[in-house]
Amino acid sequence: MASATDNFKVLNRLSTYIQDILGQTITTLTTRFGQSRNIFTTASPFGQLLLVTENLTQLIFYYIEDSITELNVNEATRLTSIYSLASLAGHNPSRSVSATGEISLSILSGETEFPSDLAIIPNLTKIRCLNNGLPYVIDLPQDEVKFNFNGSSNGLRLALRQGTVEKQTVTGTGLPMTSFSIGSPQNFHIDNFYINVFVNGEKWKKYESILDMPRNEAGFIARTGITSGLDIYFGNYNYGKIPPNGSEIIVEYIINDGVLGNIRTEDPSSVKFEFVDTGLTILGDEIDLNEYVEITTTNPPFFGVNPEDSKLTKLIAPRQSKSFALVNVDHYETVLKRLKLFSIIQVYLNELDNRILNLFLVPDIRKTFTNPQDYYSASIDKFIMSDFQKNSLLQYIEKCGSKLISTDIQIVDPIASEYVVNVSIIVYDDVTTDIIKRDILNNIANFFIQTTRRNRIPKSDLIKIVEEVNGVDSVAITIVCKKNEVSKIADPTAADIGVDEFNDIIISEKELPLVRGGFTDRYGNIYSTGITEGALGPVNIQIKDIIGRKEA
Repeated sequence: MASATDNFKVLNRLSTYIQDILGQTITTLTTRFGQSRNIFTTASPFGQLLLVTENLTQLIFYYIEDSITELNVNEATRLTSIYSLASLAGHNPSRSVSATGEISLSILSGETEFPSDLAIIPNLTKIRCLNNGLPYVIDLPQDEVKFNFNGSSNGLRLALRQGTVEKQTVTGTGLPMTSFSIGSPQNFHIDNFYINVFVNGEKWKKYESILDMPRNEAGFIARTGITSGLDIYFGNYNYGKIPPNGSEIIVEYIINDGVLGNIRTEDPSSVKFEFVDTGLTILGDEIDLNEYVEITTTNPPFFGVNPEDSKLTKLIAPRQSKSFALVNVDHYETVLKRLKLFSIIQVYLNELDNRILNLFLVPDIRKTFTNPQDYYSASIDKFIMSDFQKNSLLQYIEKCGSKLISTDIQIVDPIASEYVVNVSIIVYDDVTTDIIKRDILNNIANFFIQTTRRNRIPKSDLIKIVEEVNGVDSVAITIVCKKNEVSKIADPTAADIGVDEFNDIIISEKELPLVRGGFTDRYGNIYSTGITEGALGPVNIQIKDIIGRKEA
């Protein structure tokens, strides 16, 4: 037996390299049959067999490596694998969220004759934004609203939601734990929250977990589909009700465009809408609302969010609360990161009452301009959320999980603190000074927009980003703080405020450092608000010397 085993032995050592295995195979064949290696080239029939076997072996090794890699959520590359592993960890990947806003209705000026005393506007009436061309729907807490043409309804405020309502119908099987996969045929984004399920005309309640559903309760669970769309699950009698066999199940949802539905503007009245659907008179006749009703935007659509990307899923899946509850700081940070609307997110307990969680949020204003230098002249209001946005955010948090009854949330407005950055540089003569100045202004603006440090901003960080600009040889920076200059003007012996002995920016609680002008320092230098040629501003660049590369 030992001799037979040795005769048929091909590999004389272990190897994970295909070329090594192929080489050992050819060596064994040439030795055993006394043939030249040229006989086993790809031009020969046996060489062709070896080539096919080699390719099949490579595919097998690739499959083994791929299957092992895709089992690790941190190393997986396919979205379906990441979503599957996240679901096993108890995390439900977030779908897109519709942008929400508010409009006001009034009688169109100049109109005196109306077809009825009032118009009935049904819930989910479709309207279109003339600014971006996207569809929106009127989101009412009831089935309809009545608009009186006698003037009493002028100023009627209604909520709106970006997207289009779709419905799909499936048939109940009468089996426990029935599930259905719902996908939009247009492959648009299904809203993360707006989902209604009707079984034989009865609206069933949405639950987060099957364990939350009472015995034989008419409820369902909605989960993000692993491949696409939405998965709907029903109960098993002990937990939730089973839809009867043959029952008609209608799933109603909204498909939206995520962040594209957001409209950022300082003038809400510039956002225009028109009715797409018709209204009804009290007799049931259709009426073109555009001929009699004017739409005015009071709060532009905001808080539209794209589906959760794979990188964020990898990051937050291990930290997901298995009870779908918002318990600690990490859970709230996870919910806020999903929005991708804030450049700074800080969640911490209130010092006076540990039952209150403070949310320090700074909107990401990079999406409001195309040139980073617009940061220096942007209104301070852009860094602070409006009351409508705060209410929308609180509603979003309520929908994302079960908030503890004993915990309250408080959104903290950032307090702007103005600074001026004076830069002195030595540059090379092979790069235009205008390009160097532009790159320095862009780098400093991007740094202050993206920085997440909440205690101090070292001056060395600013020196580093200026040194990285092509053409810069040497850098010196001086930081001027408005609070400190006001204090020094009143009392030259007063201690430094906002900066320390290293000339680093010191950030206090609730403070947001901004590079801004608009003040006069103790030496009488006047700093303008925006970047202005020939005048001091938020960032002042002085070229001390221009040298050649050989001199460096």
